Amino acid sequence: MKNHYYLLVLFVCSLFAYACKKEDTQPQTVANIVTNGDMEAAPYADWGSYLGRVSTTSPNKYTIEYSTEAASSPTHSIKVSCDAVKNDTTYQYLQQIIYTSNKPIPAGAKLTLRAKIKVVNVQGNGISLAMGGNEGASGRYASAFYTSTEGKIAITGTNDFKEYALTFDSFPAKATSMYVLLAYLHKTTGTVYFDDVSLSIN
Repeated sequence: MKNHYYLLVLFVCSLFAYACKKEDTQPQTVANIVTNGDMEAAPYADWGSYLGRVSTTSPNKYTIEYSTEAASSPTHSIKVSCDAVKNDTTYQYLQQIIYTSNKPIPAGAKLTLRAKIKVVNVQGNGISLAMGGNEGASGRYASAFYTSTEGKIAITGTNDFKEYALTFDSFPAKATSMYVLLAYLHKTTGTVYFDDVSLSIN
């Protein structure tokens, strides 16, 4: 009888050890490596605001504000608006750069970018989420990857805050930095609010 008891104890311990080992090997998810994604601190140190393909003769005029007019949580967002398209190629984007030396990203990791976006009378090509990465000096800072919601997910019209997501399945081993973009695309007018931006790693 004792032998049966000891065998049962050993069997249960073995199952427990196997379960723990299996759990230990599961991919660990890092919830968010974006700084100030909730926009509750003044964003100018964390988010750069840029124009793409700037026209020196007749550039589009964009208004970028740190706003309390609308927010998904709790009180602030970044508001971008444009009243008229003067140049078809000009666009505006907010960017945050992440260096793997400061925030390591394992090669092959799956990346998921999320943002909550509110649009008010946004017409034209609309709004886009994007992310990409670059190699280091040895690779002459060449592009390592890029992906975007442009042409895949329409973010236009008038809608309250809604979460949008973009994934990239395998972070390249050669990438030493990456960036996330909140883009106000060319040929677009209206108002957009960006809030609760996150980038998770699995």
